[in-house]
Amino acid sequence: IPGPRDRRRALALALPLAPEAIVSLPVEDLKAILARARASGAQLALCRDIRRRGRNKVAAQRCRRRRLEAIAGLRAELGRLGRERERLLRARGHAQRALGTLRGQLERVTREVMGALSNGAPPNSVTSPGTGTPGDG
Repeated sequence: IPGPRDRRRALALALPLAPEAIVSLPVEDLKAILARARASGAQLALCRDIRRRGRNKVAAQRCRRRRLEAIAGLRAELGRLGRERERLLRARGHAQRALGTLRGQLERVTREVMGALSNGAPPNSVTSPGTGTPGDG
C-alpha cells in the first residue's frame, strides 16, 4: 500500500525488498532479510519510514471503515427509535382518549349517584356505568 514516493525512494536506495513486502512482512522476518542483505543505515531508516507509513495507512483505512459502520449503525438505531417514538405517541393518544372516556363515565355515574342520594333513592337503584341498567348493589 506504499505510495509512489516510497517506491521511487526504495529504487533509489536499492532496497532488497519491495515496499509492499516491507509493510506486510512480520517485523522479525523483515529484520532477518535486512540483516542478511547487510542493509545500510539509510536503507534501514527508509524501511522503517515505509513500514510506519504503510501501517498507518492501513490503520487509517480500518478506522474510517469502523467509523462508517458506526454511523450506519447509529442511523439504523435512529430509525428504530423514531418508529418506537411514533408507536409510543399513538399509544399515549389511545390512553388519553380512554382516560377521557373513563373520566366522563365517572362524572356521569357520580352525578347519577349524587342525584339519587339527594332524592333519597336507595343506592342499588342507580344504573351501572356501561349498560344503563340498574346495578347489582
